[in-house]
Amino acid sequence: MRLRSGALFLVTLAALAMLLGSSLLAFDAQAQSQGDWIDVHFHLIADKGNLESFDEAAGTALQIMDTERIRTIIVMSPPRPRENFDIESLAGLVKKYGPRIVMFGGGGSLNPMLQKAGKSPEVPEGVRRRFEETAHRIIASGAKGFGEITAHHVSLSPSHGYESVPADHPLLLLLADIAAQHDVPIDLHFDPVPADVEKPSNLSSPQNPAVLKANLGGFERLLAHNRKAKILWAHAGADPVGYFTPGLVRELLGRHSNLALSIRPTAPFPGSMVHPEGAINDDWIAVLRDFPDRFVIGSDSFVVAKAYTGAEAPRIFEQRSEMQRRGIRQLLSHLPADLARRIGYENAERLYRLND
Repeated sequence: MRLRSGALFLVTLAALAMLLGSSLLAFDAQAQSQGDWIDVHFHLIADKGNLESFDEAAGTALQIMDTERIRTIIVMSPPRPRENFDIESLAGLVKKYGPRIVMFGGGGSLNPMLQKAGKSPEVPEGVRRRFEETAHRIIASGAKGFGEITAHHVSLSPSHGYESVPADHPLLLLLADIAAQHDVPIDLHFDPVPADVEKPSNLSSPQNPAVLKANLGGFERLLAHNRKAKILWAHAGADPVGYFTPGLVRELLGRHSNLALSIRPTAPFPGSMVHPEGAINDDWIAVLRDFPDRFVIGSDSFVVAKAYTGAEAPRIFEQRSEMQRRGIRQLLSHLPADLARRIGYENAERLYRLND
């Protein structure tokens, strides 16, 4: 059953990629005329400690950057439930390929600590101290921020984990304080749920619980905890649950000055920013126009090393990556030049302090 579910997911992605390829072809000529952009959410995947494979993945990423006119990518570990590769596998790439490749840290170190501690609202002093020391060490090692961290992460395939902790958990509040202290962002994966709801039918992975718990209150408490902490809410425009809507984003941007979002625009789900048939969602465009300084581009691209031996999910998502970049090209070509420039790279340079 596990293999059958994984195979079905692959077939679905392949069909979607074919649909997008044909429906967006007409936009390519216009999209290719756009300016440069910065990708703030990029994953290089290899076995922990295999630095040669990470370098191979970085080489592929640089080729993609040249083709796509991407000035800079910010690489980070996905939000792992258990300890995995983190800055120790990425720091060498930053030294070798910087400033084109920039590093975030914590997805393979801080996030596992958070997920384990999140089972309880009480945090032992030893755990808190280790978390804090790790966070400071990440920044001292050259990371420009923390990520990918998650408060709620639904599963999209049997090999893709489900993770959930309260967004106002003490360790996340502590991380907000540390991020504010260093003036760096937190890249946060957060699938919002306004009220307890039964698992949507499209989330068929057995990793997901039968009931998704309300979590927006905790998210707003995190945002309000320290206004100097920049929270970059990842994956705007491609929501698998159904509540990450332009209306909700507009409300939260209006209430929280320290909130910004990275755009991953293309998905087969209702309400996506770039629809599979090629249409642009006008409600999302209106939010971009009204909050032009609060959005950046984060394709969530995966580049997987040939020798990688881990779970199948990264290879599935690697197949989706070109589809996302195509949607980004289309979105930027659709926007007025000044707005495309802000969202394409100027906001990222400012929010992530890339020119410091």
